[in-house]
Amino acid sequence: STQSTGETCSLAMLSEVKTFKTMVEGSKFPPYDVVANSGVWKALEVRTNSGGHVMVTAIVDKRQLTEVGLAEVKDLMKEYYQSRESFSLFLKLVGGKEEIFHLAGPLTMVEKLCGLEFQITSGSFFQVNTAAAEVLYNTIRDFASLDKETYLLDVCCGTGTIGLILSHAVKHVYGIELVESAVKDAIENAERNGVSNVTFLAGNAKNMTTKAVKRIPQKSRIVAIVDPPRSGLHSEVIACLRKTEMISELVYVSCDVTRIQNNIIALCGPTSNKFLGDPFKFVKAVSVDMFPHTRKFEVVMHFRRDPPSTETPTSTETPTSTETPTSEEALPSKETPKSAEVVKSSL
Repeated sequence: STQSTGETCSLAMLSEVKTFKTMVEGSKFPPYDVVANSGVWKALEVRTNSGGHVMVTAIVDKRQLTEVGLAEVKDLMKEYYQSRESFSLFLKLVGGKEEIFHLAGPLTMVEKLCGLEFQITSGSFFQVNTAAAEVLYNTIRDFASLDKETYLLDVCCGTGTIGLILSHAVKHVYGIELVESAVKDAIENAERNGVSNVTFLAGNAKNMTTKAVKRIPQKSRIVAIVDPPRSGLHSEVIACLRKTEMISELVYVSCDVTRIQNNIIALCGPTSNKFLGDPFKFVKAVSVDMFPHTRKFEVVMHFRRDPPSTETPTSTETPTSTETPTSEEALPSKETPKSAEVVKSSL
């Protein structure tokens, strides 16, 4: 993946790629062969930020590496990638349990996005095009009719970019993410930017969504933003969003709309035993050219549904029964969130 912000960054990336090519060609370890399923050198990740920091991560298959071979690979990378200012070097081992080794330079780099600073590590997800990412997040903000009485549910929040950028416009943000290391980054990003009205929860999206909703007072307004992996949301997460009646708007961000048809059908289909709650209605969609000169793009889709009615219907007919209607059992009140804070204990 690459973090590109202009011609200078592109040239820096090309320089690192050429260095990697020279190193591999002169190495006694062969490049990985996808047909034969053998070899060592698999790929190179290069990230750069607007400040000129370069982060290089070489990816190798460890199945054919001995301990001595691994040490030789590390020494070879240090030799070719001379340590310098604003440069970070990592080695990622795949072909089993993933491991990442920090070989040189700072552990993290910082990128500015929509007025905030975000800490990026070698393994963390971050949009590959900062300028287009700002367009993407502004589009999400424009879709999501936010105000200071709204609670924001940020599902698949990653390192917290969307929730943190929109936090100033809402009462409280609940970010939900499966990868614990990403949640740790999100917490640090919140602290770095002085954002206190956020809570990040690490775990399964369905379970953590349910947990977050229980913290929100009844009859509140919730806007959900989902930015799932390419394959979309699990049907259980869709079912959880559908049955949460306080969610009146939903913004869905997808990098591959050809793979999320089932999600859209589940969100907008009629009420059923599997998908309780009123269906959402599609409002509009906008594409963002996140990956120039490729066929890929991001799509932001806006869905809305009417909030549950709180008024008691008035009948003009005279009741035929003398029985007094029995009121429904009152729902237990939900816990009001604590004062705005980043909850580290959620991990």
